[in-house]
Amino acid sequence: MKTSKPLLLISLIAALPTVVAAADVAVDTSEWKCESCEFVQGRTGSVDVGAGAVSQSSAKFGQFNGLGDKGGFLIGGANVRGDGENGAYWSLKAADLGIDARSLSAEAGTAGRYRMWLRYNQLPALSSDSASTPFLGSGTANLTLPAGYPAATTALMPLGASLQSVAIGTERKRLDVGALLLAAPQWEYSVNVRHEVKDGTKRGAGSFFVQSSQFLEPVDHTTNQVEAYASYAGSRWQMKLGYYGSLFRNGNQSLTWANPFTPVIAGSDVGILGLPPDSDFHQLSAALGYRYSAATRLNADVAVGRMTQNQSYQAQTTNDTLSVDSLPATSLNGRVATVDASLRLNTQVNDDLRLNAAYTHNDRDNQTASLLYPSLITDMFNGVPRSNLPFSFTKDKLKLRADYRINDETGAAAGYDHDTTRRTYQEVDRTRDQTVWGRLSSRAIEDVELSLRAAHGERRNSGYQALPQVIPPENPLMRKYNLANRKRDTVGLRADMALSDELHLGLGLDAARDDYQDSTIGLTDGRELTLSGDASWAMSDETRFTFFVNRQQIRSTQAGSSGFSTPDWTARNRDTVDFIGVGVKHVVIEDKLNIGADLSLSRSKGDVAVFTGISAPPFPTLTSSVDSLRFYAVYQLRDNITLRGDYGYERYRGKSWLLDGVLPATIENVLTLGQTAPDYRVHLLRMSLRYSF
Repeated sequence: MKTSKPLLLISLIAALPTVVAAADVAVDTSEWKCESCEFVQGRTGSVDVGAGAVSQSSAKFGQFNGLGDKGGFLIGGANVRGDGENGAYWSLKAADLGIDARSLSAEAGTAGRYRMWLRYNQLPALSSDSASTPFLGSGTANLTLPAGYPAATTALMPLGASLQSVAIGTERKRLDVGALLLAAPQWEYSVNVRHEVKDGTKRGAGSFFVQSSQFLEPVDHTTNQVEAYASYAGSRWQMKLGYYGSLFRNGNQSLTWANPFTPVIAGSDVGILGLPPDSDFHQLSAALGYRYSAATRLNADVAVGRMTQNQSYQAQTTNDTLSVDSLPATSLNGRVATVDASLRLNTQVNDDLRLNAAYTHNDRDNQTASLLYPSLITDMFNGVPRSNLPFSFTKDKLKLRADYRINDETGAAAGYDHDTTRRTYQEVDRTRDQTVWGRLSSRAIEDVELSLRAAHGERRNSGYQALPQVIPPENPLMRKYNLANRKRDTVGLRADMALSDELHLGLGLDAARDDYQDSTIGLTDGRELTLSGDASWAMSDETRFTFFVNRQQIRSTQAGSSGFSTPDWTARNRDTVDFIGVGVKHVVIEDKLNIGADLSLSRSKGDVAVFTGISAPPFPTLTSSVDSLRFYAVYQLRDNITLRGDYGYERYRGKSWLLDGVLPATIENVLTLGQTAPDYRVHLLRMSLRYSF
């Protein structure tokens, strides 16, 4: 067991109520009244009704907005509030009731005393609508095959008669119930209970030695969360004590699938995969704030948590012909203790100088036992026994910052960040990351604001060595990018210009470079360059124009070895993303008709080149493009009735050598889902009326 540094802080915060009681004198505000405040009583709000239509079904277009299906849909929404005497109120809100991305909420209470709420929201996360599979039972935990299987290769499978289209995606439904009580004169108590259900499918895969299959894994997750706290706010002291709990449950503990290939080993006709196990997390937290003076403030917080995972192990294999050694335990009995703490001090030394200091401690103590487990290779062979590696880490981070006003036109800031991380069961025991940075901003030129930022960081490790517990062994020359020695330099320049009262222009440049100078195999360098510009032009009192452009380039190089020795190949990645956006708003009739339009164009491409010393064609370029156009109008029919119209068009084109042309039978020993890169052209039309009262 480890003794954590924040234990002293926990003890101090535990004595907080006594300190607070002694430091603050309660102020009775029950007789305070606002003689000039106007309180509106009665019911106010608005209701939206209408209809819309989508021209084409597309999982990509409707990924998170609930508009993935072709056809019409209803528009429904409301925002209603009722106010009574003595600050009593209630409210109802609803949005997007006619689509799958809907939300509802209700709240009631008395201002300054309490409030209660009930909230519901639903969100689809569509992944693909171009997949197909011969497996029966997609979405369940048992995948079978129709007649005609198994076969020696994908070319011999009866895919033409057995393939069926399947959609990949999930839907999340979340319900919150909570209440907050304001207790006189400075105490506040709150509790919120959340029930979340996530179901659907996601892409999965399994193999029998060199024969692999892609299929759909079922998603049937339920998460129950509780968050409660009590807080105090005095004139000098503030505190908060809280509890957070999360219980995750999976409706499916494992997945079995039939082998579509002719078994190489007797008994390997059905495979089994474990799915995410049930787990619990509980955390107690405390926070303290103290205002030492008008210029100085201290904040401290600490959270102590415990994660557990004790689900029974699934069957090791479905192959009865294999002789399997017994497991060393019936479950993982996983236990992880966490401690997260921080101290922050802010002080205004004088009118020109402000200092900030922050210390953060994060500790993850994995108390799970390390045991030796028998291993199986794809339900076909017995492998070498392996041990689980209960990874732990401790991270200490210090941040110092100073802001200084040189004169009325110029200001400067500088800082130092120090980050030390200690790890177990990793190739590096300790890393130390130090960064110095500075920023200068000035309005020395009239109507022009310039800012310059620069930083230099260096990470050094305590020595890199391959883990002996990892089987098969790693190349001793390999350096993982998150553990390797690294130098990082960044610079940024921004100019904002008021060319006139109506025209404003902004230009920006950001550049970064990472150098992994000690990495023989692995990521060796990375570069990023971003150029941006924006403009705002008030052409008249009725018309406003906006413009934005951005280009981002990301480049990296890595080295590898196919012979478990020195580097014999390198790979270069080049990604470029361009974006242009234009918008215009125009008042056609004042207080009657407003119109507008937005146009955005996005282009991205990625190139991967591998150099092995042997002439070979490069990988095809990965590309995607999105053209989006929107017109909208708002017309005030009456004082309390508004007509809204909205037309949108989006064109998406993607090319990916990872997906395009890879049909279910393209690879003789891999049965794929046959997905393709998104490619759609969608028109979206919406018309609605808003009635206000």
